[in-house]
Amino acid sequence: MTEITSENIVRKIKNGLPHLGKVSLILKLTEKGILEIEENYPEKKSKGYSQGQSEFIPKNGYDDWKKGIINGIEYAYSKLTENKGLKIIIENAVGLSTDTNPTIIGFSASRAILEKLSNCESETEFEKLERMVFSSWNYQYDSIPDFKNEIIIGKKLPTTPYKKNCW
Repeated sequence: MTEITSENIVRKIKNGLPHLGKVSLILKLTEKGILEIEENYPEKKSKGYSQGQSEFIPKNGYDDWKKGIINGIEYAYSKLTENKGLKIIIENAVGLSTDTNPTIIGFSASRAILEKLSNCESETEFEKLERMVFSSWNYQYDSIPDFKNEIIIGKKLPTTPYKKNCW
């Protein structure tokens, strides 16, 4: 069984808004012909909290971020051209409550796979997803990405003359 360690970080300020998400995965090519996902988050959240401190996703909680990661993994799996048997172990995921949402961290998870394995994602598809990521702050914080359909599922925030939708 081939094993690949992969990590991806989205770290960018776009339209004046921060976007941060880091995911570390172990990719194991298998003969089963299916996608298996193992979540290996730490038991507890780090002690203490202060603004600007990295938040490692713990075993319990952060369900919206975890759903974004799973959706990113499933999207990436759907784009693979070879080795359709894949076991993915989520080693850790990190963000900041001010800079991370499910779409950003899910996109990071998809990149951790697609940058390592042969895939058929087109440049156009990548660009659409990237636009989706950079517009994700136009939605409520807990909105969930649907990467396969290139949409964010959740309530869109109102625009004002002071806050315009970001693309």
